[in-house]
Amino acid sequence: MHPHILLLLIAGLALLGAFMLPGLLKNRLLSLPIIYVSFGFLIFSLPLDLPLINPEDRVFDRQWMEYITEFIVIISLAGTGLKMKRPPGWKTWSTGVFLLAIAMPLTIAAVAFLGWWWIGLAPASAILLGGVLAPTDPVLASNVQVGPPKDDSPEDEVRFGLTSEAGLNDGLAFPFIYLALALVATNNWSDAIITWAWWDFGYRIAMGTLMGWVMGKVMLWIFYQFANKMNDGQDTEIEEGLFILASTLLTYALTEITEGYGFLAVFVAAVVSGQQEYTNRETRQKIYEAVDQVEQAVLGIFLIGFGGITATGGLEHLSWQGAALGAALLLIIRPLSGLIAFLPSGLPFVEKLAISYFGIRGVGSLYYLAYAHNSEQFPEIDVIWSIVNFTILVSILLHGLSVKPILGWVDREMGRKG
Repeated sequence: MHPHILLLLIAGLALLGAFMLPGLLKNRLLSLPIIYVSFGFLIFSLPLDLPLINPEDRVFDRQWMEYITEFIVIISLAGTGLKMKRPPGWKTWSTGVFLLAIAMPLTIAAVAFLGWWWIGLAPASAILLGGVLAPTDPVLASNVQVGPPKDDSPEDEVRFGLTSEAGLNDGLAFPFIYLALALVATNNWSDAIITWAWWDFGYRIAMGTLMGWVMGKVMLWIFYQFANKMNDGQDTEIEEGLFILASTLLTYALTEITEGYGFLAVFVAAVVSGQQEYTNRETRQKIYEAVDQVEQAVLGIFLIGFGGITATGGLEHLSWQGAALGAALLLIIRPLSGLIAFLPSGLPFVEKLAISYFGIRGVGSLYYLAYAHNSEQFPEIDVIWSIVNFTILVSILLHGLSVKPILGWVDREMGRKG
């Protein structure tokens, strides 16, 4: 059998799984990512003539990794933004702010320090490792987020905080990737840090936020101006899906052209469009479902590929120190950073603990690493790839198996119906 027929078979099984598995896995410990990654690991471990995927050493594979993960994160951020029902503000979004302003920088600093002091990475490489592993993934963390637009159940702080964090931190972690890129490319660190502070941290965050606000309003206006004409008075999910896909890609691309952070803009645009008075819940739900279907289809195929990467050399350069660092991030660094971040908060301890624990690593981390590797050559980059692959793999297993028991326990402790 020709390899491309096998790949088409695997893709077909992934798409079929996206249709069948959610219903089969309801109220069970196993999650879709666990099944997809395990399936990919198994298939690529068999003596089949499948192509070897190696983003560490092959430029083509690394570019493929960058572009496909970029697309998945973009689509996921649009869906995450559409689920946000609370109007932005300090009182309503403070849980996410604590995570972004305190927990994420602490996590980056701790991982970077251990990467330099314990693993022996060069400073720029250590900062890259910290920036890559810091964000809570909007893709794989969807099972700890708030429900879709049609969900009328009250939004607890655990799910809302993790949703807002996942939506914003992919854009806000990008400055630290650029910091690593700036430091690895220069000997003049002081000038590089000054430029980074006002440009990569200041301008690009501001422009990403502004573009998201503008595009959210503009694209929503276009939708309601032309929706009836395009549909001839009938609801057509295909056209709504095409519109949200087009508006998401336009928002991302135009923001990147202006040198802003496209991830941040996509999330802000989705939140802004969903907060308008004339945005009805039924339309938001249809648009969200269209986005979710695209995301799940591409994600399933990608996770099988990621399982294949781990089976065919993705952990080749992993030492016990690197594995310990990945485990420490998930079990110590992120939980402790979260608890420190919530010291000023009045949240019950059980909710603080749950939010701090669910720092899920995933597709966004792979995008950042592929992007950085394609931009500059970092010392010990193979070691970084192995640590990141291992951390994501453990996160998929650990958080995937524990999410339902822990969230159920939190709901019971808080007197909610879980």
